[in-house]
Amino acid sequence: MTGRFRRLTTFSFCCAAFALGACSSTSTVDGVWDETLDARDSTFDLRTAPVRVAEGLRELDRRVEEMPNQLSEHFAFDEERAIKVGSGGIEVTGDTVSYIFNEWIPQVTGNTTREAERAARAEEELRSEVASIRNTSNSSAASLGGAPSGSVSTHTAMGIDLSRATPMDPARASSSQLAAAPGYLNSPVLNNYTTPASSASSGPAVTKTVQGGLEGVGRFFDQNGYTLDKMRRGSPVPPVFARRLPSNMNNSVLMNKDVFLRLMLPLSLKINDEIAAERAAIMRSGYSGPITGAPAGIQSLAAKYDIQSNTTNLLQRVDVLPVSLILAQAGLESGWGTSRYVQQGNALFGQRVWDASQPGMTPSGRDAGQNHRVRTFTSLEESVRSYAMNLNTNAAYLEMRRTRATFARSGRVPTARDLIPHLSSYSEDPSYYSATINTLVTDSRLTDFDRSRLSGGQPMNLYL
Repeated sequence: MTGRFRRLTTFSFCCAAFALGACSSTSTVDGVWDETLDARDSTFDLRTAPVRVAEGLRELDRRVEEMPNQLSEHFAFDEERAIKVGSGGIEVTGDTVSYIFNEWIPQVTGNTTREAERAARAEEELRSEVASIRNTSNSSAASLGGAPSGSVSTHTAMGIDLSRATPMDPARASSSQLAAAPGYLNSPVLNNYTTPASSASSGPAVTKTVQGGLEGVGRFFDQNGYTLDKMRRGSPVPPVFARRLPSNMNNSVLMNKDVFLRLMLPLSLKINDEIAAERAAIMRSGYSGPITGAPAGIQSLAAKYDIQSNTTNLLQRVDVLPVSLILAQAGLESGWGTSRYVQQGNALFGQRVWDASQPGMTPSGRDAGQNHRVRTFTSLEESVRSYAMNLNTNAAYLEMRRTRATFARSGRVPTARDLIPHLSSYSEDPSYYSATINTLVTDSRLTDFDRSRLSGGQPMNLYL
């Protein structure tokens, strides 16, 4: 009995030992198996990472594609003007920033209405201030035995005060002085192309000296109702032509830009007036054919624009430029009137000259062996006129003129953006230059002035 018990005990002990060993062995196997699974999971994660990333990107693309519709539905967002979603993702257009900040945000926040109300109040205050100034002037004139009631007013159509201006002395008149601006000739133009029309100037030009530099010019314009906001809303531009820019044009960037544009706008329109008058004269002659058989007037214009072939090619050169383009290039090239070339030599557009007989300034940093200079002028008007002639005759801008002529044949007027791609020769870095000019046109809303017209008031030449 005792022996059997011992055998059972020994057997039980062996079974227990085997069981314990099995358990220990099993836990070891489980640990190895767990490690293997972890390794496989890691390998799986690495192998499938690109797939998961791709799925995430597809989901992002889907949400991006829905974004314009959601914005359009909920916030009246005009995606065609601001963003475009294509195969390459989101594409930002040139008008994106301007549209979002100048139009969309004010629209959804209600700022547009408030801004209009503020503008109306400001205009009313300005009108009251100008009326007060005029009443004071009239009272002073009456107390000094001034003109009786019913006499002819010395104000132009835009309210520029000519009471202290003096007519230009004919003996002083020269090619370097500012003459009265000719109006556009209202006549039919070939292929339904319509050049801008303005009223003819009334009377000879008068001169006026404005003191106070940049601030003085700004005050003079403000007091007489000449503001960019009014011009944007379609008011006629007063024929006020500055001979030079104020010498302190670097005091304030914002004031610089505002005064610069108000000084340059009338000059740009005046030069376009002259070109449009020449174009209308060609059209009015009724002649079409070789220059050799053309009337004397057309032959004279052909010589001026360096054309020997025919009137078709002549008309391709004798045409106006978008005002927005003139203003943008003048602003960029002159640093909004702060560069030494425009301050010392009225050089608005940085035109180069190699002829030693022509006036010019040696550019700073000119490479050794170079002999070009920056062309200088006796007045701002001469600078704008030379710039227009350069674009209208230089072989480098042939494609620009062809594009403009194509628009004319279809009865359309090109904008600055239509012509800027063909001005690559104007800079050593065409891509940067084109992008910069486009940005200036957009951010400064210069196309608002493309339909501006000179008023029919008496021209005034400003001496600053």
